[in-house]
Amino acid sequence: MIGKLERVLIVILLLQSQYEAIGFVLAAKSIARFRQLDDKEFAEKYLVGTLASVLLALGATLLLKDFAL
Repeated sequence: MIGKLERVLIVILLLQSQYEAIGFVLAAKSIARFRQLDDKEFAEKYLVGTLASVLLALGATLLLKDFAL
């Protein structure tokens, strides 16, 4: 659920050209998980998941801009 909300928020921010705000979203996510990042396995999964989520949101935004707008 949180991942879906994160991607929707990133898509909205990209469509509004609010690129700096995306950094705040990712920073808030990292702060919330700060203590868990000491576990190297969790940190790796977290980083890969976050990057995949951002790439998915970017791809969705590009599709929306090309086909819907």
